Amino acid sequence: MLEFYVGWSHSDAIFTNYFPNSPILVSGVPDNRGAIRRSKIKPEKLILDCGSVFYVKQKSRPTLKEIYNIQTSMLEECRPRSAYLVHFDEPMFTKTTLSEQYMAMERTLFNAYEYLNLFSISVLPNYVEPMGVIQGFDEASIEFSAYELTKMGYKNFGIGSLLTKNHKRQIQMIKCAADVVGPNNLHVFGVTGIPQMHAMVEIGVRSFDSTRPTMAAAFFQVFYSRPFRTYFLSKSHAKISSPRLDEPLPCDCPICRENAADLFIPSPREYMRLRSVHNYYHLQIAFNDIVAEKNGGDIDVLSNVLRARN
Repeated sequence: MLEFYVGWSHSDAIFTNYFPNSPILVSGVPDNRGAIRRSKIKPEKLILDCGSVFYVKQKSRPTLKEIYNIQTSMLEECRPRSAYLVHFDEPMFTKTTLSEQYMAMERTLFNAYEYLNLFSISVLPNYVEPMGVIQGFDEASIEFSAYELTKMGYKNFGIGSLLTKNHKRQIQMIKCAADVVGPNNLHVFGVTGIPQMHAMVEIGVRSFDSTRPTMAAAFFQVFYSRPFRTYFLSKSHAKISSPRLDEPLPCDCPICRENAADLFIPSPREYMRLRSVHNYYHLQIAFNDIVAEKNGGDIDVLSNVLRARN
């Protein structure tokens, strides 16, 4: 069944303290080293990516070995049931010409090869597996990238550089990658629109991740579900035309059970973290409902996935 990994960093709310079963994606950047140790409840399912989006904005970046060491140090902070380590890739969203895009794809494949060699000589637990990143700018390049990763020996794959595409194009590219590597072996990086969730369930991909609950919270937004909708806090500086809310709606998330009014305090950051927990709760409900609909039932799967601490 499709799984939702919530993107997390050292300054975010610790989602597993509220929802122990939450799969987590963490980037291998220096600030995140040691951060998982702060969790009362460690994640049982983990993806450790290389932090490409972060590093591409820096003047310099660590070596492949240094990133790998950050990732493995994070593994030592917890003992998940499953973990995937992701090699360094070259994001496409900064590439404007065909030549730049092609070079980024080639560089990603070179990094994948070097990373797999590094992984193969390491002594890691059996629950840790490498994940190859499929980078492409059209169907042909996606197929080429996926086939090359398969020939290297990768069995787990993620498709990236989708954020700048419209949702229809994202779905086309996801399906293209799934057709090559098999949907059960594919993770989708950073895609969480409701139409995309429906499509990913239909395609049958294994997992996806998103920082949407935290990003929305940082921009003074709150989610509600059934139906899924987004509101800006009335006290925020959002455009007048944006849907606004000045008091909480009925909600059974861990934050609202304590004090729902806290969601509507714009700052400081501690209130943003509370909003992100609330947002995650409702985005997960929306996702669970899509999965339940696909399975042909109307059962409430929330209790099985979001088991909040009492």
